[in-house]
Amino acid sequence: MNLLLNAFLIMFISLTLNAKTLNDIDGKTVTLPDQTDRVFGSSPPMNYLLYTLNPDKMIGLNFKAKNGNNSADEIFLSKKFLSLPLIGSFHGGGQNINLETLMAYKPQLVLVWQDDMLVQTVAKEIEKTKIPSFMIPFREISDMSRAFRLAGNAIGESKRGEVLASYSQKIISEVHKNVSKAKPIRYYYAEGIDGLSTECDKSFHVEAMNFAGGENVHKCQQSGILGLEKISFETLLNYNPEVIIVQNRSVYNDLINDPMWQNLRAVKTDRIHLVPVQPFNWIDRPPSFMRVIGIQWLAQLFHPKEYKVNLPQRTKEFYDLFLHVKLNDQQTKNLLGAQ
Repeated sequence: MNLLLNAFLIMFISLTLNAKTLNDIDGKTVTLPDQTDRVFGSSPPMNYLLYTLNPDKMIGLNFKAKNGNNSADEIFLSKKFLSLPLIGSFHGGGQNINLETLMAYKPQLVLVWQDDMLVQTVAKEIEKTKIPSFMIPFREISDMSRAFRLAGNAIGESKRGEVLASYSQKIISEVHKNVSKAKPIRYYYAEGIDGLSTECDKSFHVEAMNFAGGENVHKCQQSGILGLEKISFETLLNYNPEVIIVQNRSVYNDLINDPMWQNLRAVKTDRIHLVPVQPFNWIDRPPSFMRVIGIQWLAQLFHPKEYKVNLPQRTKEFYDLFLHVKLNDQQTKNLLGAQ
């Protein structure tokens, strides 16, 4: 009996010596292995956050690496990331997650997006597995630098997290300083197959556009988790936005050639713009770390007189730091001239 007790004590001491405790954003104390090498993001924003911190620690995805909202390929992303297994999603998009499948991949930690509309459901499901989870704020642009630090510390990448946090905060402060006193630009966010799906003005889907000095013309209360609120063209014509931001290339091509849309001020003045999506969407679906470059792109579109930076140089700088990709001049031009 004493031998068995001693064995348990030795095992307990060994685990304690090789563990660390951290408090997440909700104040919950989480005990983690001293070396965390197998991590899962419970939502697309958390998947992308893990990618820029250390893709080698990812065990799988909850969405297809290449999908309709991005242009993921080997030019910008690691082969390992592109070949990661699809474990599943808590959000009903694509393959629904199976907790037994998740456990079979033996994650040491799950990162949970605090601002997810399903966060309580997600947290309860993960709790059933006994896998440690760590809550990360990532809705607001101002949350991003803190998110890099929190997630970096949680997965054992504190130095990388600090580098990304410091850079992000510099950009966030710069954009805010330059556009905060300018008159907001009235924009419309065109989504869906006909450009007549959009987002409410307070939705996290338009956080980047609002931060960059825009005012969403569509004021409403979000009716569902996915957003994509339907409006009529008559409503859009009445809004008559100054700028239109388009999510999908085929839709963009249709809109700029549609005689009906030519009646809109934004189209008449050539202020209709396609969101860059390589390798991930710069502003939304999902809202990710790409918003660090996305808010610069938007601020220059919305307020070119107030926000004067060398955007091609900034784009190269961002891709080098966040994605370990060195862009040449032509690649940079292609990214910024997406339309």
